[in-house]
Amino acid sequence: MKPIFALATCLLLSGSARAEKAPQLVLENLDGSTFALVEALKKGPVVFDFWATWCKPCIKSLPKLQALAEKYAERDVQVLTINVDGPRNLPKVRPFMQRHKLKLPVLLDKTNEVLKQFHLAGVPATLIIAADGTVWYKHQGYRPGDEQKLKAKLDELLGPLEDEEDE
Repeated sequence: MKPIFALATCLLLSGSARAEKAPQLVLENLDGSTFALVEALKKGPVVFDFWATWCKPCIKSLPKLQALAEKYAERDVQVLTINVDGPRNLPKVRPFMQRHKLKLPVLLDKTNEVLKQFHLAGVPATLIIAADGTVWYKHQGYRPGDEQKLKAKLDELLGPLEDEEDE
């Protein structure tokens, strides 16, 4: 009886471990240009961070994300934010980024459609999309230290940074 149970458990686990594929996204950038996920993935993994100007945890997490973006830029990791404020609050986005000294690219999800496509309930939410288009990591919410989990997942995907291998 035990071997059958073990086999059934393995089959269930392997079936539920199927990788989620990222949708083929095309979004408007805050600067007016167009972002296509399929093109971005040709350069390497993409980190998406969904946020809103009114979201207090987002305000805390975005500077940490920017530091991570700077650290992983040389490894071809693109870190992009996706603002979900919608058309009414769109004029607040650029001043928000300037006020908080954030230089991360801002994509616009004016209808929250992208948030829904990734099955996310709200903001903040962070995703790592591997270069093959699979969702490598998904995290909702923010608590101090969550950036370490994100870093660990990036290292798992890419291998640790050379200067950290000796630590």
